[in-house]
Amino acid sequence: MSFTPTAFLPDPFLGPDGERITSPDAWPRQARYIRELCEEHLYGTWPDAPKTIEERLNTEPALRGKAVRLTGHLLIDGRYALPVSYVFPSGKGPFPIITFNTMRLGMQSPLESEIIESGYGVFAFDRECIRPDPGMEAAFGYKNETREFPSLPCGDIMAWAWGHRIAADWLSARSEAGPLICTGHSRGGKAALCAGIFDDRFAVTAPMGSGCGGAGCARFSGTLALDRDDPAKCETIGRMAHVFPTWMTPRYASYGSDAAPYPIGEEVQAFPLDAHMLRAACAPRAVFNSEGRSDFWANTFGTELCRDAAQKVFEFLGVPERNGFHIRNGGHAFNRDDWSALIDFCDIVLHRVRSMPRADTTNSAYVIDLKQYAPWAEQ
Repeated sequence: MSFTPTAFLPDPFLGPDGERITSPDAWPRQARYIRELCEEHLYGTWPDAPKTIEERLNTEPALRGKAVRLTGHLLIDGRYALPVSYVFPSGKGPFPIITFNTMRLGMQSPLESEIIESGYGVFAFDRECIRPDPGMEAAFGYKNETREFPSLPCGDIMAWAWGHRIAADWLSARSEAGPLICTGHSRGGKAALCAGIFDDRFAVTAPMGSGCGGAGCARFSGTLALDRDDPAKCETIGRMAHVFPTWMTPRYASYGSDAAPYPIGEEVQAFPLDAHMLRAACAPRAVFNSEGRSDFWANTFGTELCRDAAQKVFEFLGVPERNGFHIRNGGHAFNRDDWSALIDFCDIVLHRVRSMPRADTTNSAYVIDLKQYAPWAEQ
């Protein structure tokens, strides 16, 4: 079945003056321009750093003495408590630290012991104590207790991403903390990508199963030929804006259909961004994601498409190995295989001894002819 798209991925090399950049030296300016587009059309305004961060933490040995664990909360600006769980290897650092936005139902990785043995630490924080999640009460049957939340000039996704900024601020003063990696899954993956875009202290940005508004394409979903494209099975701008209207800036909703089942419509052609540009805004720092082959909701096809399109930027900057994509069997999860692949990718880009050789970034779910979706990629 042949396919001729009616829309194309925007050119990430096209500057605000309508001219394409031709030198890697111009990329920092172009990345700032993409961040400005992100603030205006996607997330809202990136919040300022907190004025103060105070520790309210207990310290104890963990994992039979192999690690140190800190639990409790960080007090932000003397008012806002951010629950955290921080575990790192015993001994002399510095160690790479993974900052992980999560919710109270799960404050640690399922691969924690193996991560510690690989020489990494994990700083997890409860993103819902920065901004309550409108979907969690219905899904899991609980409410955030009555509290005051920081007033932030952005949607929920960027507010949760701001938690990674808090983590980076606090970790920067600790001797055991080395390179930083930010990660999260699903809506948390969207937040991790946002954090990596706006905070260049993250050497690796790892949005897992993030879908629309994250590493998944806004313009294309389904199979290569789109012959089984099903808006009821894939998150779209219209559906996200309808179900979770506070996640993004209100302008974002204008790029999606407002009628169920919220298909990808003509409105998206006015969207000046797509996920390949979000990845590219992090470059030359590394980006990695691991996806489930049958995770149609997070748009595995569109995620791979945008990964391939972003690769043109990473190649342009001379760092092709820093744009990682891992595919596994299964659905919408952040499981042991995903964590293992993340550690392996970080070992590669941070030039460490590989302890979990899982990150086969040559294994693809689809054979994608990029020029059908991004004619600029052949220029």
